[in-house]
Amino acid sequence: MAETGYEDIDRWNQEQKSLLQQQQATQEDITNRQTQLTVDELARQKEKIDKDTTKTTRGLYTDYQKQINPYGVEAERQVQTGLNNSGYSETSKTNLYNNYQKSITDTLNNARTLKADFDNEIARAREQGNITLAQNALELYKQQLQLLTQEYEMRNNRKQFLYQQDRDRIADNQWQQQYDAQQNQWQQQFDYQKQRDSVSDSQWQKQYELSKKASASRSKSSSSTSKNSTKSVVATGNNTQEVSSSAQKLYNGINGLLSSNNSKINQNTARQLIYNEQSKGTISEDEARALFNNFGL
Repeated sequence: MAETGYEDIDRWNQEQKSLLQQQQATQEDITNRQTQLTVDELARQKEKIDKDTTKTTRGLYTDYQKQINPYGVEAERQVQTGLNNSGYSETSKTNLYNNYQKSITDTLNNARTLKADFDNEIARAREQGNITLAQNALELYKQQLQLLTQEYEMRNNRKQFLYQQDRDRIADNQWQQQYDAQQNQWQQQFDYQKQRDSVSDSQWQKQYELSKKASASRSKSSSSTSKNSTKSVVATGNNTQEVSSSAQKLYNGINGLLSSNNSKINQNTARQLIYNEQSKGTISEDEARALFNNFGL
């Protein structure tokens, strides 16, 4: 599966959801346990009411039997007073029975009331547990909404980051293309200039060889002189200037160079020759000026 750039956010989101689900399950378990403990305690107390009621009714029955026992204390008291076979005796028995029944009824009614109260407490405990569960669910819902907001912000930030990353990549590619194009153009210009320089050097070498031959032929016809001897060079009109033998040789070479074809190219070469010799100190500045004037350079 291709990467989208959001894998780490997806993992984080899944982890957060898992933690929230675990938290909800834990809270529900705690709430249910607490609710069940309360219900169980109320149920035990309710059962105790039944036991106490049974115990009480049995005690009332025992007391009633003792009171109506023909050989009991009450019967002996009536015999001693002479009321054992009288209407008082029968009325007394009726009253004892009625009191017994009333006590039983009151006990059972009280038991039912208490049990009803416990049933209400049990229902309230369950309701409270449900409310707690609902509150926990609401809190979880809020946390999930917050999680969605955080995820949205993270995805939006990542989207902007990826967009900027793509823009930077495009800009880098464009820069590289421009750089490669410039390098290619420079290389082509360099190769072209190198080729032109090679042609120019070749032409200059040919011209230089011609000038050497011309200078050599003129040297044969002239008398040999020492290196520091002087010759006459025509500067302008009929004026002449005494120069060194080096300037004379340069004059002879340029004269032969300018007498050949490609006079424009040869003039440039002649200028460069004069500049070079003057820069090296082979000829003086005055000699260079005289050569420029003489050849109209």
